[in-house]
Amino acid sequence: MEINPRSYVPVYQQLADILREKIHSGELQPGTVLPGEHDLARQYEISRPAVRQALGVLRAEALIVTLRGESTRVRHQPERQPLVIDATTRVWFRQPTPAERVELRIDEGVGLAVIETEGEPPRTLPADEVFITGR
Repeated sequence: MEINPRSYVPVYQQLADILREKIHSGELQPGTVLPGEHDLARQYEISRPAVRQALGVLRAEALIVTLRGESTRVRHQPERQPLVIDATTRVWFRQPTPAERVELRIDEGVGLAVIETEGEPPRTLPADEVFITGR
């Protein structure tokens, strides 16, 4: 796939779309180290700021992860476990605070599920680790 600089779609979004498709198709497997910004810019003939924006989009979608001092990698998607709820349970979602992100080891782009059940303290879980089902 190529980047079309004349497209109405910004080049950073085009690159994000290309990389996202490679991740979803399995061409880029979980754990795969992505080329550096400079290499991606050269490969797709776009600027490094555009590459940085594209990677930011994928990071916000929790498809890639960049840890300080390490390369950017395709993120492992956790297996989702059922979260069984009934009429006494409320579930809502929000973004974690920086402290919660560290404490719960939540990657950028992953939301937080807050589970409130009558008579119990609220629980929080990374939203990408559960799916909701009824009894």
